[in-house]
Amino acid sequence: MSYDIAIFFQEDPGDRLTGLIAAEADLTIAVEGGGITVTRGKGSYCCSIGEPVRVEEEDLPDEIVSRSVEFSFQVDVLVEGSNSASIDRTRKLVRHIVRSLDGVSWDPQTEAVDPSAARRAVTPTPAGLVNLVEIDWYAPRRDGVATAYIEATHRYLPEAAPRRFGTHEPLQYRLDRDGPGRFISEAEGGDMLFFHGTKPVLNGSISVDDRRGAKVSISILAASLHESAWRAAVQALFLDLAGQLGCFFASAQVIRNLTWSGRQIWYGPEAERKYSSYWREGWMGLPPHPVWWAYLGAQYTPLINLNGPGVSRRGEAAFVEHSRMPADRDALAATLPRRGLLRRPVPWIAPVLQMKAVNGNPGVRPPSAERAEIIPDGLGVNVAPAGYRM
Repeated sequence: MSYDIAIFFQEDPGDRLTGLIAAEADLTIAVEGGGITVTRGKGSYCCSIGEPVRVEEEDLPDEIVSRSVEFSFQVDVLVEGSNSASIDRTRKLVRHIVRSLDGVSWDPQTEAVDPSAARRAVTPTPAGLVNLVEIDWYAPRRDGVATAYIEATHRYLPEAAPRRFGTHEPLQYRLDRDGPGRFISEAEGGDMLFFHGTKPVLNGSISVDDRRGAKVSISILAASLHESAWRAAVQALFLDLAGQLGCFFASAQVIRNLTWSGRQIWYGPEAERKYSSYWREGWMGLPPHPVWWAYLGAQYTPLINLNGPGVSRRGEAAFVEHSRMPADRDALAATLPRRGLLRRPVPWIAPVLQMKAVNGNPGVRPPSAERAEIIPDGLGVNVAPAGYRM
């Protein structure tokens, strides 16, 4: 028998790990190759510690990914045999290591994680006008959408899980009481399902029908995404779910000047208006302005410049990231490259793929727009007719 514990680090702990263990008054170490044998007391075996090895994200336990997507080194700790004193001393040593070297341990026997609390702290956002990052996924898929969402949030961003959900306010169900099965069945019922997350994720929705395919949306307080751990976790969720659902388009965009009470969010008169890519008659095209992140499926990639600024390939799809930090449409437009004698900005995407903004009633939501000139074939959803205006 043996007892195993894995420790994960953001950086290679190197000699710091060896020095930390050697400094323990009751322990003695012997370094053999890249590994360490630890004895306790008068020479009784305690544990064996492997050398740090690089680990890929997909190999991490879900419990570790959900706390940070940036851990890239793993150290395996093994207690050979079933001596309870050795196991207890090794557990104590592992706790000391993770706290001293900013690691996280995972015990496969119990699935316990130490530290048990999430590593991403939420910085309070004062009440007043705030910016949101609104993420939308669009896919032709009709089945398994809610299941894919639950699995992706569990792995990358538990705060986006549907804490409360239902088809109308007050939301009827709770995930901790009614379970994921109820969320999945309600999402497949044909009505739009609304849900609340955990800060900084505020709310979201899922809708699935034969004409529109699937749309999943969440809203996140933008200020939180200035912190790298939150930004990395949200981006991992964004890309993973887009791939799982086979999205033809997904976006993350900053919407400015919403009213935040400290507990609830709403659209007041100052709030920026968001264009709707899908309207009554069908798909309208891409937004008429730059967005912070864009995912373009295989239907769109033959029509875009894959060597453009911020573009990277994701298999047959493409990911466009215009800035590291969340930025609104005006800030993004100001950073686009310019060309020609008049130094006109290069469009964020081919103009024929974008909706055309139309002057209309400034109080109307969503703002008026005309369908994009070109919509690629094979989206798998209804498409608005050419020239259609909303």
